[in-house]
Amino acid sequence: MEFPQVVVVGSLNYDLVLKQERLPYKGETYTADDLIQGPGGKGANQAVQCAKLGLSTAMIGKVGEDRFGEALLGTLRAVGINDEGVTRQGTTGLGVVHLLPDGDYYSTLLKGANYLLTEADINEKMDLIQNCEYLLLQQEVPAHIVEYVIDIAHLSNCQIVLNNAPARFIKEESLKKVDLLVVNETEAAYMDGTPVNSIKEAERVASKLLQRVQQAVILTLGEKGAVVAHHSSIFHVPAKKVTAVDATGAGDSYIGALVYSLQKGESYENAASFASEVSALTVSKYGGSDSFPLLNNILE
Repeated sequence: MEFPQVVVVGSLNYDLVLKQERLPYKGETYTADDLIQGPGGKGANQAVQCAKLGLSTAMIGKVGEDRFGEALLGTLRAVGINDEGVTRQGTTGLGVVHLLPDGDYYSTLLKGANYLLTEADINEKMDLIQNCEYLLLQQEVPAHIVEYVIDIAHLSNCQIVLNNAPARFIKEESLKKVDLLVVNETEAAYMDGTPVNSIKEAERVASKLLQRVQQAVILTLGEKGAVVAHHSSIFHVPAKKVTAVDATGAGDSYIGALVYSLQKGESYENAASFASEVSALTVSKYGGSDSFPLLNNILE
C-alpha cells in the first residue's frame, strides 16, 4: 500500500459567505448583497491546498448525513484527496461568514459532525497517521482528539504541524511533541498571555513559543507578513503585496503551501516566502478552497 505524504486530521465545514457593506448593529436586520457558498473548514481547506499543489493527501474527519456532507466529499475527491478516513454522522459543520468590502471577515461555526470525531475513528486509520511524512492538525475538532493524535504521531517519524486555531489550551506534554506550530497574532497572544501588535512583539512571542515545541514557530501577521522562529534564529518574512478581496481561507492556504515547500526540502524562510505568495493569490479571488491556486497558477 502506498501511503499519502500528508494526513490532515480536522474539520470539514460547509461555508455560507454573505457579502455585505458592514456588520449589522445590535437589534438591526441588515441585508447582504450576495451569497457565496462552498466547501470549508480549516482541516478540509488545508488538505485541499496540499492536494492542489501536488502532494498526495488523506483526510480524517466527519461530515453529516446531509447534502452538505455529500458536497464536501465531492470536493475532496475532485482534487484527489483520499477520503476513506472521513465518516458520516449527524449534521455537517457549517461556517457562516460575513465578508466586508475590504476583504476582512467575521465567522461563526456550527460544530456539527466535527465534534463527533472519536478516538475509535482515529484508531481505524492509524496506519495513515503512522506512515505519513506530515501530519496537519487544527482546533475545530475536540481538544482531546488533537492531543491523542499528537501523542500517536510522535511515536512515528512524521512531522507534526499544529495550527492552534481557533486558539485553545493544549497540554504542554502534547505541545512539546509538535514539530511546527503555526499561529496568527490572536492565537499567539492567547498562548503567551501577552499582546502581539508589532513585528517586534511578534518576534518576542515567537521566541518564547519556540521553547515549548520541537523545531519551529511561524507567527503570521496578515499584510505584515510572518515571523519565523527556528532553533536559534528569528526572522521576518514580508507579505506579498496584493489587493485582497476575500481573506476567507487565506491562513489555510498558507499552511498547505508551507507544508508543500517544506516537503520539497526548502528552508523555513523559503517555505514561508512561498506560502505568502500562494496565500496572496488566494485572497485576490472570492471563495474558500475553490479559490486556492494550483501549482501551475503559481509557476506562471
